[in-house]
Amino acid sequence: MNVVSMLANFLKSAINRHFEETSLLIDQLTDDLFEKKASEETRKTAEIILHMIRSYEFYARGLSEGEWIPAPYSLEKYNNSKKVRSLYNEVVKITNKYLEKITDESLIEEVSGFNRAATKGEVLLELLEHGLHHRGQLSVYYRLSKKKPAEIKYII
Repeated sequence: MNVVSMLANFLKSAINRHFEETSLLIDQLTDDLFEKKASEETRKTAEIILHMIRSYEFYARGLSEGEWIPAPYSLEKYNNSKKVRSLYNEVVKITNKYLEKITDESLIEEVSGFNRAATKGEVLLELLEHGLHHRGQLSVYYRLSKKKPAEIKYII
């Protein structure tokens, strides 16, 4: 197995572990937390979650299909925790279908048209980093609402 295929498998595995860990926090969303904000300038809890969920699909579809079109979401359509959880499960499945199409060799292909050129491997890593950023943000929101975030079993 060459280094590129090892890296592709590693990234896809890390993304799926992230999805499993994130689902623990998504499952904790309750309707009373839906519209909570950390401050006046910040998004509502549900908006952060919906943005995070749709970003997974955006990155994966872009890498797989070359279509960089943000998927729509609104609090009007996803107006309760059950609908948000359902969307999360659906998007994880869709995202994994897109990720299956990414070949080991494609990780070194460049993607342009954004803030800077990057390889598809770098964009996959950004998918993960972006999700981790919002997962941390969500943990803070939960704590501010006196809810202990689900424990994520890190290595250390």
